[in-house]
Amino acid sequence: MKRFNKISIIGALLLTIFGAGCKKAWFDINKDPNNAVESNISPDLVTPYALLNTANRSMTTFGFLGNWMGYWCPGANYAPNVEEQSYNISTNFGAGIFTGVMDNSYDYVFMEARAKATGQTFFEGIAKIMKSHNFAILVDVYNNVPYTEALQGLKNVRPKYDDGKAVYEDLIKQIDTGINYIKNAVLSKNVNISTADIMFGGDQTKWVKFANTLKLRLLMHQASRADRAAYVQAEIAKIVAEGSGFLGSGEDAAVNPGFQQDKPNAFYASYGFNQVGAQATDFWRANIIAMNYLKGNNDPRLGLFYKPIVNSVPTGGAEPFPQPTPNNYRGNQYGLSINNVQFPYQTANYVSQVGGVSAAGPISASAAGLVKGFNQPAWILTSVESLFLQAEAIRRGWLAGNDSTAYVNAVRESFRWLNAGGSATAANNAFNVWYTDAVTNGNQNVSFAAAPDKLRLIAFQKYLALNGISHLESWTDYRRNGGYPNIPLSVNPGRTSSTLPYRLLYPQAEINLNTDNVPQVGRKSGDQFSNKIWWMP
Repeated sequence: MKRFNKISIIGALLLTIFGAGCKKAWFDINKDPNNAVESNISPDLVTPYALLNTANRSMTTFGFLGNWMGYWCPGANYAPNVEEQSYNISTNFGAGIFTGVMDNSYDYVFMEARAKATGQTFFEGIAKIMKSHNFAILVDVYNNVPYTEALQGLKNVRPKYDDGKAVYEDLIKQIDTGINYIKNAVLSKNVNISTADIMFGGDQTKWVKFANTLKLRLLMHQASRADRAAYVQAEIAKIVAEGSGFLGSGEDAAVNPGFQQDKPNAFYASYGFNQVGAQATDFWRANIIAMNYLKGNNDPRLGLFYKPIVNSVPTGGAEPFPQPTPNNYRGNQYGLSINNVQFPYQTANYVSQVGGVSAAGPISASAAGLVKGFNQPAWILTSVESLFLQAEAIRRGWLAGNDSTAYVNAVRESFRWLNAGGSATAANNAFNVWYTDAVTNGNQNVSFAAAPDKLRLIAFQKYLALNGISHLESWTDYRRNGGYPNIPLSVNPGRTSSTLPYRLLYPQAEINLNTDNVPQVGRKSGDQFSNKIWWMP
């Protein structure tokens, strides 16, 4: 399937109308979904573009969080980004998240309006679910955000900001409505749904599973607030009553519009190989925090999240800090300004890259790691995260099931998703050998039976499993779990806090445009440490 080549004139029109987030003249809150110029564009033309946009942002927007969360670290060839490494962020730091998510959310608002006008309820349901996915991201990053008055175009260019909790609660309702639309949709009335839906191919059951999993994600974000327990349990009971369940093993919410060598998966192009097959970047390298956790637990996923170093370090080579064995996997320390003359072995080829295949090309059955091939699916929410969410809910007593079995299945799914050993059978065997050894040796970081705090074990292994996959979800878990797991902070001497930021500051462009409505808290330096996201304990 080569959808990139199929949409010619229409594709150019869509790009003109919607554009990329960074090329917008203004925020999409100023776009008018009732513009007559757009009235003849049908939902099936918008859907693939919108879904791909969401996937691209999910995979590649949050690299700085990969650094903060101890997964990745800049190569020592690069000058430190003091703003990022000191946490002394400005109103321009990460501003593209706000504008980009709003941009993509307008695509779904437009799609929803066109679907409603033409009676195509499957598309309408997709739009509601995906818009909810996006606004949840905005709340998780900024807390209070424009919502009830957002994306109304010229009708309201300065929307009010809504309370983050109120937004979350309405998103749950919107997802429920989207589920009902999809379940009751007549496929024949939804033009080109099987091809326009580049995520599930018009599969109603999978869309409902994804929606239920998204709801579970939002509900589990609230799990550390005792005052939300009754609400969370009631909403989970509704999911159970609906009956479709959640994304299971091998069921990713991921898109593939027909990636090609010259139009590859964005994760592959950002962290793997460029269009001519050369290494995409030498910036992103391993962070010793997550790497050392993997080493300390003899975790076979070490070689899947990270690549072996290209050049070996000479015996006795000067090191700025100790590196545990195995020596062919090495990381950098976040925030440390390294003298490359004194310590020449912290530069690019002496430090591990993002894990995956070692040669450019299409995905193969044996491809393992994060980077698998230019045509690998672009994920939005993975089966790995779904199984960990379910394991936590079961452990808390909010879903039926065996908590030990659910935990084991979630960790095993990480091995399967990474394709450890080059096949599903090999991945299962690798997990079984490793886990059996951990149980035998009473490793409290791996064995469910040995762990004194089962919820913390689930959180720790989820943190490891989401390395490179969902940095935002890891940051969210870290914040909602009271700063767990233990992630050593940046060692940059300019660091301004003893904690990671709780949030980002509102973008300066939004402050300038919507001065009277942007909350005062969230505008100035220091607010990133004092203004918690509403679901934080």
